[in-house]
Amino acid sequence: MSRRGIDTPSKIASIMFTTDGAEDPDQLVAVAAGELLDWGWLIAELADWLDHAEQATRADFDRFFVGGYRSTGTTAWFLAQIAERIGGLLDGDRGQP
Repeated sequence: MSRRGIDTPSKIASIMFTTDGAEDPDQLVAVAAGELLDWGWLIAELADWLDHAEQATRADFDRFFVGGYRSTGTTAWFLAQIAERIGGLLDGDRGQP
């Protein structure tokens, strides 16, 4: 039995993060501000959940990312940075952090 995510990407990730059909993978795309705000909120909630995860959740996370590739704390910090940048994009007074 193989562990998903170690040798091959999950099916969902490979479907969501494909650049097939894109002539330039760095091209700008339009995203509705309300949808972007929802993404930022969801990412911030996930960061908070990981930061305050119970020991059983941390153990599951460590088992999925074998070899210390990531920790819940590092992942939570990274997600919080993404959420802050999304919030900055939508804040007309401050701009991007």
